[in-house]
Amino acid sequence: MTKCVYWGKTSYLATTVANLNFDESEGHLRLYQALLILGVSFALTIGCANEKSYIVYDDDNLLYMVSVEKPAPEVFINGIRGINPEASTDGKSLSFITNKSSRRLVGMWKGGSKITWYEHPEFEPYIFNPSPFNSSGYVFSGLNTSHLDIYFSEQIRNITKFRSMDFEPSVSPDDKAIVFTSDRISNSDIYTNERPVSDRDAIENIKEWDITERGIKYNTYRDHNIDIFTSDIDGSNTIRLTSARAVDYQPDWSSDGHWIVFSSLRYDNSEIFKIRTDGTDLERLTSNEYNDDQPAWSPNGNLIAFVSDRLGSKNIYVMDPDGTNQIQITSSLSGLNSPTWIKCKAGIHKKAGNTCP
Repeated sequence: MTKCVYWGKTSYLATTVANLNFDESEGHLRLYQALLILGVSFALTIGCANEKSYIVYDDDNLLYMVSVEKPAPEVFINGIRGINPEASTDGKSLSFITNKSSRRLVGMWKGGSKITWYEHPEFEPYIFNPSPFNSSGYVFSGLNTSHLDIYFSEQIRNITKFRSMDFEPSVSPDDKAIVFTSDRISNSDIYTNERPVSDRDAIENIKEWDITERGIKYNTYRDHNIDIFTSDIDGSNTIRLTSARAVDYQPDWSSDGHWIVFSSLRYDNSEIFKIRTDGTDLERLTSNEYNDDQPAWSPNGNLIAFVSDRLGSKNIYVMDPDGTNQIQITSSLSGLNSPTWIKCKAGIHKKAGNTCP
C-alpha cells in the first residue's frame, strides 16, 4: 500500500540552491539533486493529495457519487446509466449493470472517466451482482436453467455449482475468497408457530421468489432460511456463517478481511448485522421499526454505508462499525439503492493526477 510521506523539502531545497557557489561540477550535481527532489515532491502531491472516499449509489436509473464530508450528490459519469454498483474492498475499481440497446452489460470503472464494457450473451438478461476481482475482472451471478451460480468473468468458469440460488458475491480483500447469499439449505416449507394452519395451503401457492432487474427477490409471506456463506475463490471449502430461520442477505466484506456486514429479516423488518468470517461474534448494528439494508464497508474500515426508509423514502446513511453515529447523507424522494465506496484522487484543480470520475 502506498503511503504519502512529507518532509522538510522546502528548507532542504533552499539550502541546496544556496550552496551552488561551490565549484561548477558540484553545483550542477546539487542542482540536479534539487530538481529531482522537486520532481518527487510534485509526484507525491499529484499521487497522494486529495485522495478521498466517495459513496456511489443508484436511483434505478443513474449512478451518483457523494462525499460524506460534503454531501452534495453528483452524477458519477455523465451519460452512463446503471444499477447495482459494487466496488472492490480498496475502492479502486467498481462494476455495475446497465441495459444498453436491448442488451444487459457489465460496466467496469478503474479510475478516471473511462468505462470498459463486457457482455455475457449466454446468460443475458439474467446477469446480476458483478463484484470486482483481481483488478482485471469480476465475479457475478448468472442464471443457469433454473438456478443461479456464481461465475468468473474471465473464461466464464463456475465458482459455485450447487443447484441452488447463489448470488450477491463479495470478494475478500486478498482475492482468495468470496462471501455470498444462498438458499442451498432452505426451510421454505417450514412455518413459524405464528402461521395459522388455515393459511398454509394459500402460502404454498405463492411463488417463492421472483427475478427482478436488480436480482432475486424473495417473497416474505413465506418462511425461508436464506443464509450467508463463504468459500475459497475456486468454490471449495464452503462455510455457512448464518443459520437463523430468516433471510440473511446482502453480505459485504470489511477491508481488513475480518468481518462480514449483512442485512437480515430475522426481526420482521430488515436490520443490519456484522459477524466475523469464522462465524463468531454476531452483532446487531441497527434496531428500529424501519428497513435498514444494503450495507457497504468503507475502504479504510471506519464507516458503513447503508440504505434506510426511516424517514419515508429510501436514502443513504452512514454509521460507525459498531452501529453508532448513524447519519443521513442524501435526501432523495425517489428511493436510492446499492451504496458502495470508491477511493480516488481529485488531483490538482481536478486535472493533474485526477483519478476520480
